Amino acid sequence: MYAIEAVDLGRRFGDFWAVKRVSLSIRERSIAVLAGPNGAGKTTTIRILATLLRPSKGFARVAGFDVVRDFKEVRKRIAYLPQDYGSPGDITPYEFIAYSLMMRGLSYFDSRREARRWIELLDLENVSRRPLRVLSGGERRRTLAAAALASNADVVFLDEPTTGLDIEARYTVLKAVKDSTKVLGSTILLTTHMLEEAQLVADYVIFINSGEVIASGKPRELLSTLPYRFRVILEGVDRGCLDSTYIDLGERVITWARDDGNVRQLVEVCKPSSFTIKEVTLEDVYLYMVGGRR
Repeated sequence: MYAIEAVDLGRRFGDFWAVKRVSLSIRERSIAVLAGPNGAGKTTTIRILATLLRPSKGFARVAGFDVVRDFKEVRKRIAYLPQDYGSPGDITPYEFIAYSLMMRGLSYFDSRREARRWIELLDLENVSRRPLRVLSGGERRRTLAAAALASNADVVFLDEPTTGLDIEARYTVLKAVKDSTKVLGSTILLTTHMLEEAQLVADYVIFINSGEVIASGKPRELLSTLPYRFRVILEGVDRGCLDSTYIDLGERVITWARDDGNVRQLVEVCKPSSFTIKEVTLEDVYLYMVGGRR
């Protein structure tokens, strides 16, 4: 039932606990997002699950195998895109994807057929025959994502896969992530600090902060835990008018409202020079839980 499981996972570097307490269960053929700010412990957690770091405490299983005792079996069943992976400069995106697939056991012809398919899915046709060294950072990142997703691995780990991408390219990668789960049946765990991505693609979201899981669930479940419906951004107000949770941004203040009536009351009492109202998102759930609130 579960492709990835972890219980009380932790990793210490000297006296510093990069990951303190992470427990999670991710079902097969689903997309899970490990979300949190930089330094929250996302990459360290991924590296433990990908068998690149030994946990200092707790245990984890990937594809049914213990990440410490059965690390060789785990590695046969996963693909991993690190956050800072460098690509060989003198081969083309087409060659890189095809060679990656041949190294995983695909035949010469199958690997080239799949490479062409993923080149198209990641919108790389115009640069597929150019050396990676002359491509933009975003084009190289999409090539690496294509190679990982094309692997047909049981579990795919993507660490910040949309880093450095423009808006259009980000959506191209996210669509390919969704297609990979639907068509190939892979389980995908990706990390991000951009929570709008989590809301777009995730079946399951794990919020992590300071090395600990602070909340997890389906996006709709997490939104239902927030006692507010709207995010309200007020400009030019005295903080004394606010009797609810808020985040101080200097000239602006982020606060939340339960309903339309609550919004009107905020505006009448605070008399802002301007204000903006939006429906709450997963970002608001995270901000409400940990984001420098008062």
